[in-house]
Amino acid sequence: MTDKTGDLMEQLGKAGTPEEVEKYLEQIRDKYPKDFSSYIKAILAEKGMSVADMQKKCDIERTYLYQIMRGVKNPGRDKIIAIAVACEMNLVETQRALEIAQEGILYAKSSRDSLIIYAINNKMSLREINSLLTDHELDPLA
Repeated sequence: MTDKTGDLMEQLGKAGTPEEVEKYLEQIRDKYPKDFSSYIKAILAEKGMSVADMQKKCDIERTYLYQIMRGVKNPGRDKIIAIAVACEMNLVETQRALEIAQEGILYAKSSRDSLIIYAINNKMSLREINSLLTDHELDPLA
């Protein structure tokens, strides 16, 4: 999952026939998850974490989290951010998770989002993030 989008766009731009496009699609199909649960599973594997490890850090009810991981439930924006923090995702990975889930990415012009961006960049825990948000009289993540 480390290819640069620009490089992929260049490869795709060079595809001149339907066969070449199909070859490109086969190349990326398994490499780039299309849904949130697949993306999280790939991140967990990359970081050597289990769903149980993540669940301990994200404070999401176990049954609900496993439904998310099976693709049965679609989490909201705050749950996605909590999962990203629990998975120790950086800001780019977090933004990608939000995009895949079709939720709004973190926006630097929003006070709440700015604090969350700061917290992610500084590798704060979910508890620390929620404390930071409530200190600023903003809604916590979970």
